[in-house]
Amino acid sequence: EAQVVATENSLVYDARGTIADTALKYGADLVFIDSDILFPDGAFERLLSHKKPIVSGLYYGRRSPCEPIAYSQLEPKTIFRKHPLLTPIKESEIEPFMEVAGVGMGFCLIRHEVLKAVHKEGKNPFEPFGQMGEDLSFLYRARQKGYKIWLDTTLGLKHIGEFEYGR
Repeated sequence: EAQVVATENSLVYDARGTIADTALKYGADLVFIDSDILFPDGAFERLLSHKKPIVSGLYYGRRSPCEPIAYSQLEPKTIFRKHPLLTPIKESEIEPFMEVAGVGMGFCLIRHEVLKAVHKEGKNPFEPFGQMGEDLSFLYRARQKGYKIWLDTTLGLKHIGEFEYGR
């Protein structure tokens, strides 16, 4: 049975952490759908059909250059690196269904098993670190636990801004 949980919070990572806590409490999977993402009928069911621990749809940034919000390399800032290493996937690399190092969570399914593995008592698994946002910080932690991140590029998602940005 699907349950919708909405929360408001000016700290995105805090809101995502609250929603994740609720999913953990009920033993549920989690789907994040940002309010500025347009998706066609059947897109949610398509995410579920992949039966992967983490799977996202592809959408693009709303600023020029409009790059995919999906990364082939994702490493946080460290004492040896001044900035995080975020390498957007290239158009020429895009396949219909592919493994990536990280994605934005505007339209993303995270299975209960991943939430449980990444969650540490008293710690928000979405808390940003290494100059990465909450989404990439969570996915980095999930990858450290051995989970792969998958990207379905066929969903036809649009990122709403001044225009509808998409592939």
